[in-house]
Amino acid sequence: MNARLLALLTLLLPATVLAQNAWTVTPVEGSAVMGEISSLVFEVRNASTSTRPLNEVSLAVDGAAYDVDGGDAPAGWTVSTIDRKERRITYRATGSCTPGPLGLAPGASARFTLRLVGLAANADTTDALVGGNNPTKSSMARDTCPGGVTFTGDPALARWKRVGLSATLTALPRTLQLGANVTVQLIVVNRSLVNQSNITLSGPAVVGSAAFGKTVTAFSPATLSLAPGATGAFTGRLQSTAEGSSVFQASAGNGTVSTAPTSSLQVSVSSFPALVEALPASIAPGDTVTVRLVVSNPSTSLYRDVVPRAPTFVGTAMPSLLSGPTPASASSLGPGSSVSFIWKYRMDGPIGSTFLFEGQADATRSGAPLSTGWVASAQGRIVEHRLAIEPSSLISGARNRTLRYTLYNGGTVEIRTVKLLPPDPVFFTVSGTPFANDGSGWVKDTKGGYTWTAPTGAPGLAPGSQKTFSFDYSAIGNVTSDTAFSHQLELTQVSGTTTNTLRVDAPVTLFVNRAVPEVDSLVAIAGQSRNTLVWTNPSDHDGVLVLRAVGTAPNTAPEPGRRYVAGETLGNATVVYSDELSVASTVEDSGLTNGTAYVYRVHNHDTLYRYSPGNAPQSLGLKSVPTSRAAGQPLWCYSVGFSTLQQPITELGVGIFSSNTSGRVTANLTNTASPALDGHERWRPVQLQGAVQSRFPIVPLSGLPGQYIVTGDQAGFAYVIRTDTGELLWRSTTSLGTIQSFPVVQLHDTTSTNAAYKAAFPGRDLAFFATRLSTGTANKVVALDAATGTPVWTYAPGDLGMVSGGMLIDYTYNRLYVGARSNGGALASLRVLDSLTGAELARLSLGDIDFGLVRYGSAVNLALVTNSDGTVYGVDMVGLKVSWSASVASRPSASVPAFSQFARPVNGGFVVSILGASDAEGRVERWSVTTTSTGTTVKQLWATPIPSPSGSFSFTSGGVQRLYVGGKDEKLHELDITTGVDGKQLSLPGALAIGTPTVDSTVSRLHVGTQDGRICAFPVPFP
Repeated sequence: MNARLLALLTLLLPATVLAQNAWTVTPVEGSAVMGEISSLVFEVRNASTSTRPLNEVSLAVDGAAYDVDGGDAPAGWTVSTIDRKERRITYRATGSCTPGPLGLAPGASARFTLRLVGLAANADTTDALVGGNNPTKSSMARDTCPGGVTFTGDPALARWKRVGLSATLTALPRTLQLGANVTVQLIVVNRSLVNQSNITLSGPAVVGSAAFGKTVTAFSPATLSLAPGATGAFTGRLQSTAEGSSVFQASAGNGTVSTAPTSSLQVSVSSFPALVEALPASIAPGDTVTVRLVVSNPSTSLYRDVVPRAPTFVGTAMPSLLSGPTPASASSLGPGSSVSFIWKYRMDGPIGSTFLFEGQADATRSGAPLSTGWVASAQGRIVEHRLAIEPSSLISGARNRTLRYTLYNGGTVEIRTVKLLPPDPVFFTVSGTPFANDGSGWVKDTKGGYTWTAPTGAPGLAPGSQKTFSFDYSAIGNVTSDTAFSHQLELTQVSGTTTNTLRVDAPVTLFVNRAVPEVDSLVAIAGQSRNTLVWTNPSDHDGVLVLRAVGTAPNTAPEPGRRYVAGETLGNATVVYSDELSVASTVEDSGLTNGTAYVYRVHNHDTLYRYSPGNAPQSLGLKSVPTSRAAGQPLWCYSVGFSTLQQPITELGVGIFSSNTSGRVTANLTNTASPALDGHERWRPVQLQGAVQSRFPIVPLSGLPGQYIVTGDQAGFAYVIRTDTGELLWRSTTSLGTIQSFPVVQLHDTTSTNAAYKAAFPGRDLAFFATRLSTGTANKVVALDAATGTPVWTYAPGDLGMVSGGMLIDYTYNRLYVGARSNGGALASLRVLDSLTGAELARLSLGDIDFGLVRYGSAVNLALVTNSDGTVYGVDMVGLKVSWSASVASRPSASVPAFSQFARPVNGGFVVSILGASDAEGRVERWSVTTTSTGTTVKQLWATPIPSPSGSFSFTSGGVQRLYVGGKDEKLHELDITTGVDGKQLSLPGALAIGTPTVDSTVSRLHVGTQDGRICAFPVPFP
């Protein structure tokens, strides 16, 4: 036909006759990796010039090069058939031909995923879809509705590469703050049939808003040489230089073989970073998926009111929320800690449906709103057959390990044969008796695999059922970094006379053990037949293992990589609790014997089950003793694991506050109505920079709501903390020098505050701190604005000894009294300062003053000063001179003071706790002070022996005044204030020593700390 005739026919024929029904198929994502299950994504387009829709697509691959594993269909489509014999998969549009159109309209496109396993070769190979017109063997596109047609096209143009190297790219940690480092590693496996040398790294590139512009450790090695099946890795460290979220991308090759371009999971760089996980990633229809949002605080600030946003779903599966978020929120998130939120979803949909979740959380920092970035999980998928391997992680170099392979048949065809394709023998050495722990009945076959075959006449692995196969390995190879290895099962399906073969795989990670951080602020609250443990999870956290032993610490460390279940025995201990994907930060251990000492270890673990040493709060574990709350027994005890002999501070009827040598400030609730809540935390312990060695005042501050703790630590920092939340109002910006003394505050809003103070500091309170420097002469007293921490004045005379005890404010004359060491009598130990300016007003030489200064009653202007040599002074606060003195004791030795506490004023006199030459010695004495026109008489009224007595506290009930004191006999003593008779005692076995008690008079409760790290509550008077 000549051109003129063709043009004439074109003019004469209707357009419908000339219309073309055509399709195109183009690979857009993925590469096939030799020997591994790979995914290829093809974009199919209806290229017709007609009106016919495209509603059936078949993709076929070369049967000599591939096995077809399955596929995923786009929305509105489903996988219709998988012909594994012909290596062909067919997708069909869902719905009805009427009213139509059904499927892809002309010009429309959709993406279809094909999963396959490529055979190994010596080098990378380019492959293509099978073309042609064979209705059972070729790649085709059709309109299956009435009057349907087969579309024309050349699918053989759809080409991709089958690569000889597999790769996995990791970037850890996945959450970090700006300036922190991330370790990036590309793990490469040679899947080809021959040795491959001179493999080099390409990348990594950073894709996203986070930047990593500084190389900390260059990537090494320069090249890899790998035998078939061997594994190697390129590793480097980068420093974050901009906040945001990014993924890393990298590849490797040598010109003969290569990896596909590979991406890491998302990495978040922020002062409030987050990550999302959706697990498990491979599920059957109707399975439950756990979504976990983990948010971290890498800063030094306290975050409050952490609230997760509802996750956003992305995918083709159909999620149904079952529960969550759990918890609904977190009241606080301390520095260096993390909190997790969990949602549970039922996931439905056809095989191949995908799911992914995005998440975000909000919080406040110093009252200002704060949000994480939006972060995404890895994509999960509904699969036909699911393989789970337990354990899924093993420590490098392990010996004699059993792996359990659990296969779930989610398809519609019975599985008759299951074959384990041996993993890399360099890293997984098969035992000489690999089936010693197996009950499934699989055997070694003649081709080097390990096979289970359903007996003739017996059912195989039916659809909807699962079977576990156990296999023993005698040795696990050594790796230099965490490396995931694919373990594959080859499955044979039989349906009538049709036999199909497919594969499933799952990773087993070999890991190098490393230091995993401990949980923080681990405490225990003892109640009736129970101990409640509470802790804060670190940022590097997946779950915990809680061990309990009787009377002594658990003595056996958990095995890295092993999962434990409650009730197991580990050494001398019992597993109380074990979890993963954890949101838990507390566990109640119930059914215990009251009065029995239990010792706990809590081992934090990461996702690979690397365990922390369990040395929180310290290496001896955490002791807690359940209490019956019966007469003579504690109402509750709060165990912190560190000596907490300091006298608790009481907020009447509400709770108590304390501190300990770990540098933590704690707060407990008083709840007389609900024993289950009595003694529980008001807020999580506040970690300071150094140990806290003294009590602290709790005061209101002018112009601010609530009450505030004013304290300092041995690192030299001063703090003001809100009593209702535990939030820092401020911390001094620099260290003042070791602080051990009791700080004092001069308040603006009191009836005692005079006009001179209010004029000097309108609407302001002053907080005073003193140092305890070992030089003995460089100490100073600092006045700070109590609301801001701003320095006001400093007293640093150059000859001030160590200040260990408290100070005293005289509101009448605006004077600050400071007691210090005398350096062997060379220095004046009592300084009187102008509290408004810091100017020195007077100094007295009274020997070493290591204890607090107190006002002696309200009727006289006297300060009671106690020195360490055993003398008590009454100092005239008007004339700034000694009014009287009494030598009431002496030092038992040069290094031991005469007293354990300052002389406490009591009813026209004072009470002192006197130490002896040994722990078993000591006494409490009451002295009277009588002043007449002729002078002052100080006289002993009684003395009661108590082993190494603590300071004392008096309480009047029913018209009877009693004195309470602790001792190193592990007892609390109740003394008659008039006679000194030690009438009643309560024991705390194992306490070692009992500190100075305090009494909440509104609820008649005594609170006291112990040397073995407990704070306990008792009703008073004693029964």
